[in-house]
Amino acid sequence: MVSQRLHQAPVQRVTQLMTRAIAMLPMDNAALAGLLVEEAADNPCLKVELPLPRPDPPAFRRFSHRPNTAAATPIEDLPDQADGLYAHVMGQIGLMIRDPAEMPVAMVLIEALEPSGWLGIDLSEAAGQAGCSLAIAQRTLAHLQQMEPTGLFARSLAECLALQLADAGALSVPMQRLLEHLPALARGELPFLMTHCDVDAAQLGAMVARLRRLDPKPGAHFDSAPDLRRAPDLIAARDTDGRWHVELNDATAPGISVDALARPDHPAALATARWLRRTVSRRNRLMLEVTSHVLTVQHAFLDHGPAALVPLTCAEVGAALGYHETTIGRIRTGLLIQTPRAVLPLHAFFGRGGVRNSAGGRVPRAALTQMIAALIAEAADGAALTDSAIAEALARRGIRVARRTVANHRRQAGFPAAARRTGKQEQHK
Repeated sequence: MVSQRLHQAPVQRVTQLMTRAIAMLPMDNAALAGLLVEEAADNPCLKVELPLPRPDPPAFRRFSHRPNTAAATPIEDLPDQADGLYAHVMGQIGLMIRDPAEMPVAMVLIEALEPSGWLGIDLSEAAGQAGCSLAIAQRTLAHLQQMEPTGLFARSLAECLALQLADAGALSVPMQRLLEHLPALARGELPFLMTHCDVDAAQLGAMVARLRRLDPKPGAHFDSAPDLRRAPDLIAARDTDGRWHVELNDATAPGISVDALARPDHPAALATARWLRRTVSRRNRLMLEVTSHVLTVQHAFLDHGPAALVPLTCAEVGAALGYHETTIGRIRTGLLIQTPRAVLPLHAFFGRGGVRNSAGGRVPRAALTQMIAALIAEAADGAALTDSAIAEALARRGIRVARRTVANHRRQAGFPAAARRTGKQEQHK
């Protein structure tokens, strides 16, 4: 009986470790950071570093401010080439600024808006440039900080995160205290933070995970969907030979190290710290391996958009790399990738479902939706295509789908029925 218990104990421990390792696979960098902070708070041999986003370098200003010109208006100050973040801000300024006395300083602040969405000017300096009082500048800034996405016009990382937490009703007293000591968090001073915030290890880990899921630079990913506006876990780019490469985002990936001398009298803590370091390293390598393979398969999607998406399943990726499809499925969950086009979820690169074409292959749902949207948008003015006409156009391309299937994809693309569409489709191009 004794030998049986001794045999069961190592087996149970191995099973527990495997379960914990598997649980890390679907974690994004924010969740992983929270887990490691919770572990390190109770393990003196484990050290965790959390890099903080750095301010952008001074950027070229797109706006020309004329505070002493009575005719200066937001529309006149918006050059034709302005787009993305800046055009969005100018589109909202009429809703945020109602007092004419605030408009001059508002234009100064917009001119100082960095691509990250942070404010690149001291408020007193902005007031001086606009010829207004500091009180007016403060009131104006408060109005501008109500813009979407939340966090724009923040003067620091802490303020940017605080604005987002307040908007979500999550700016608790412990969270405010944590924001006051972000450098200590980056250095991994966890005992100090638990004492200062009056929380335990689990609570601190949850707070860190919540912080790391916020968007530290809400202007940088402005063209992404709202639920993707957080710092990506991975960054993809082409090299000089045109090949795609993927790397971890150093701004979000937690650093982990082991201090063997912290508790030499506690071998279990040291063993756990070393296991976590190995497990996180394997998790990171697997993420990069899977993502690199997926991008190689879907290079046309990166170049041309959803219409070029090819069918790809977890089973196919697993077979190519030698992993079980459930492992690929876990890796695919929750990760965001920064590409030259936009921030995209990893699961967007998996072309699922869809219909067969005349060549015997399959057209994924996302690709079919994009093709239908392109047919509608490219139709001549006044010639709104019916669902039947779209089905016929697809059939000429070797893709046979029912009219009701076309209708479903048309609605998903954001187009009403032909009878309700005007001749001009410019807003969908």
